[in-house]
Amino acid sequence: MSYLFLGLALIGLISSTVFTGMVLWAVPGYLREVRAARAALCAQPGFTPPLTLLKPVHGAEPGLESHIASFFEQEYPEYEILFCARSADDAGLAAARRVAERYPRIPAKFIVNGGQPDYINAKVASLEVMAAAAAHEILVISDSDVRVTPEYLRAVALPFADERVGAMCCPYRGVAAPQDESGTGLWARLEAVGMSVEMTAGVLVARSLEGMQFVLGPTMAFRRDVIRRMGGFRVAADYCADDFVLQTGPDGGAESSCH
Repeated sequence: MSYLFLGLALIGLISSTVFTGMVLWAVPGYLREVRAARAALCAQPGFTPPLTLLKPVHGAEPGLESHIASFFEQEYPEYEILFCARSADDAGLAAARRVAERYPRIPAKFIVNGGQPDYINAKVASLEVMAAAAAHEILVISDSDVRVTPEYLRAVALPFADERVGAMCCPYRGVAAPQDESGTGLWARLEAVGMSVEMTAGVLVARSLEGMQFVLGPTMAFRRDVIRRMGGFRVAADYCADDFVLQTGPDGGAESSCH
């Protein structure tokens, strides 16, 4: 029995070592592209097409108002933010209203999708309603628990300067909620480490092997026409991992980008 455990341990050691090597091989190329993207961002400060942010919300969560506020504090000339919940008395929608009152210059809309949708993925029902109400052609989807820096929208918009790009996403860093807010302590920190290290490593390896065949949920940006050609957000209604299903490829006539 001890030899069996030893064999399993060796298999795990070898496979994890190979994967680590693949990650280390993928990182330099990704960092080169990041530097190139930042240089392009500095070289094209005037590329700021109007954007619509789609923010599905559902209930209260730690730090929600500060997360939402970071989207109202963008250094970007023209954008709107749409919030959608299942019911008009949703706590998350109420929090979004309170934050929006502090930033009257940023157009914001608050939408109710009519209750429990007949979808496995309830988020998709909100995306459909918000997309129909969006004023602009580039749609930026972001989860409610995401916090961003003021230059976020400029970085998101830049890949769309290339007309071949139909979608973009970006890696993200996990941050644990303070213990006094959630009471999670160590477990929240471990989850944040996993999001920052394990998740990012897997994405970089997948990207280096086959290109970006998926987008990442914290930030998914699409041209409206690409969503239409994919069949609308409805194509992800029966899948919990909507960010894995929503992708562009040769049939969509566009490329996805991850910076």
